[in-house]
Amino acid sequence: MLQLFDLAHHEFKMSIRRPSLWIAYGLLMAFFVGSLVLPFSDDPARVDAQNVISGANLWQYAGEYVFQFNVFLPIVVGILVADRMQRDFRLGVRELQESTPLSLGTYILGKYLGVLSSMFLPVFAWIIALGVLLPALSLAPWEMAYALPVACLAITLPAFAFVTAFSLACPLVMPLRVYQILFVGYWFWGNFISPEFFPTINGTLLTAGGSIVFNGFFGGFPARNPGPLEYTAVYASLNLIVLALCIVAVLVTLYVYIGKKAQRA
Repeated sequence: MLQLFDLAHHEFKMSIRRPSLWIAYGLLMAFFVGSLVLPFSDDPARVDAQNVISGANLWQYAGEYVFQFNVFLPIVVGILVADRMQRDFRLGVRELQESTPLSLGTYILGKYLGVLSSMFLPVFAWIIALGVLLPALSLAPWEMAYALPVACLAITLPAFAFVTAFSLACPLVMPLRVYQILFVGYWFWGNFISPEFFPTINGTLLTAGGSIVFNGFFGGFPARNPGPLEYTAVYASLNLIVLALCIVAVLVTLYVYIGKKAQRA
């Protein structure tokens, strides 16, 4: 357990110090906050005054704000995470680790938890700050201060966890740049293209973008997110379970792949 914590902590520090992470996050956060604060009266899901939000629609607005973050932030996560494990093999770090008592399972899990934490915690902190900023600017009631973090844990964390698992594993079996390009295409195809216009997994239990959780747990906004709103809380729960099983399957497959690769070497 101590080895797991130390490895996760080390990976967290290495990942969170990357300037590219803060530049990308900073630009996206500034864009999203600007879109919330600046007046766009034609936006049907826009909060223009504190009295627009009531107890009946508080969670809808909280889910809507967080769901907007899920359009682009997971793309940044996938691109930045893609080289974290591949880099160990490219630079020979993994060979050095094999000479230590560090087990393969601890290495994979520690790497995963450290990278995921470094990607998610800055966003979570920003969501908490946003939950204070909006009421302070009279754009939402103070109940938004706890509604936004809850929505972030339900919508954003599963998406980040799903993306991180695949972005650690896939670049080991394909060129890094190829994966990054394919991942960007997958994210929009699998999460934001309507199946009525093009064959896609959007709307199925494999949807990782958060739309099912947003609609099932938070009520959704038909004007902003046209499409099936018949997702129930049960369906949203099944969606989260399927995503969790996919994450476990990827990490187990990664364990088997690296183990066999080490045996061949």
